[in-house]
Amino acid sequence: MLAPRGLPPLVAVLVLLGVCAVAQATEAPASAPASGDAAAVLRAFFAEEDAARRADLAARFAAVAPKSWADLKAMLHAAAPRPALPAGRHPFLTAGGGAGALPQIRYTLRVPGGYAAGVSRGWPLVIVCHGSGGGSEGAMASIENWLGGDADSVLVAAADAPDAGQFEPKRINMEYALAVLDDARRRANVDSDRTILTGYSKGGYATWATALFAPGEWAGAVPMASYPMTEAGAAGAVLYLPNVLRLDVQHHWGANDIEPGQKEGINTLSRDVADEMRRLGAARFEGVEYAGQGHAVRVDAARFRQFVRTVRRDPFPVECRLLFHHLWQGRDYYVRATAAAKNDFDFRAPHTIRLTAPQPDPRKVKRDYLQSEAMELTARMPPGQNLVAVMARNLREVEVELPAEKLDFGRPVRITLNTRTVQEGVRKFDWLELLETARRTGDFERLIAGRVKAAVPGAK
Repeated sequence: MLAPRGLPPLVAVLVLLGVCAVAQATEAPASAPASGDAAAVLRAFFAEEDAARRADLAARFAAVAPKSWADLKAMLHAAAPRPALPAGRHPFLTAGGGAGALPQIRYTLRVPGGYAAGVSRGWPLVIVCHGSGGGSEGAMASIENWLGGDADSVLVAAADAPDAGQFEPKRINMEYALAVLDDARRRANVDSDRTILTGYSKGGYATWATALFAPGEWAGAVPMASYPMTEAGAAGAVLYLPNVLRLDVQHHWGANDIEPGQKEGINTLSRDVADEMRRLGAARFEGVEYAGQGHAVRVDAARFRQFVRTVRRDPFPVECRLLFHHLWQGRDYYVRATAAAKNDFDFRAPHTIRLTAPQPDPRKVKRDYLQSEAMELTARMPPGQNLVAVMARNLREVEVELPAEKLDFGRPVRITLNTRTVQEGVRKFDWLELLETARRTGDFERLIAGRVKAAVPGAK
């Protein structure tokens, strides 16, 4: 049994007996696997459509689960039901729908030779978003060219943008890559700690917009010939960069990428990004400017390959911060915004900023105003303290995910919200939550052993 760390032997026995008692009290389905076969129980859990029967299977699995996190993750990868995908290119459609009413997204999944669905390790996945006037076929060809021989070691998903024409910073364009990620994890054996999002021009804007507001889903992001275009416009090009300080980002742009007559272009705004990331101490950011080149940059393929080979996601960083203006954007690594204390900010409406003295930089004035109007989450998990400390601004309720690997469920777990303790005590390790999360997301590297929703103290 993969018991919560730090559990005394007697308590562990009692927990085990309790789990067994639950399993015995629930009538098992006729086709239930032998109770001692963990892999068979897990396969049955993934295949079961009835929630009550899954709860019974989760209890059975708890009694026979592997003794290490690595073994558990390997078993999840091997047990998940997937189609056998031969090497080659496969066209797929995402499910569509959801809270944002996202349409079905077409994408092509490239499966390398040697890939196997039912093995105990996932494969790296590169998702690429194409530029204006292009499509998934051209984007796939670019990735194959940049990866060279490394293309035989990764899965590649080339997505068709849901909107024609130029990039617009609206929800559909900020989330379609997430829909492709979710669908690809259901169809293929993906290592979620090695997922990389990339794109050129319009696809680069989509890469920035997606990574800024869902950084915890990716190992790395490689935006090219673009800058962080958001509803805040050029004045907000650096506003949300604290969101990706825990994410590996390799940003490519041409030194001459600016339209004739413009004072600001992709080149100047990309330099602003690089300067701000240096100011923020972003050790995981790499800016790559191509001297003498414009919008059609010749990408340094060796540098791109090295990035794909080496980046790894930390699904539960010690500290993370998220700034956002819409509730649906409030998803940080292990904390979510579930209710706002104010309406989403309307970027289309006129806003008056009152100044007490002249300011030399109008863009900074706008950024400061937008930051004051934003919703914000900061989460910390200091090593050894069994603590999740959350700070929330302009929010009424948050949800905290409790990482199985980072917290000791044999000791009291404390959760604070805006410095106040909202929960403290020994918590049950929730195997049903862990398995349901894995089944729903296909992310087998983030093991969640519980969730806590809490009201923000003082919020109205």
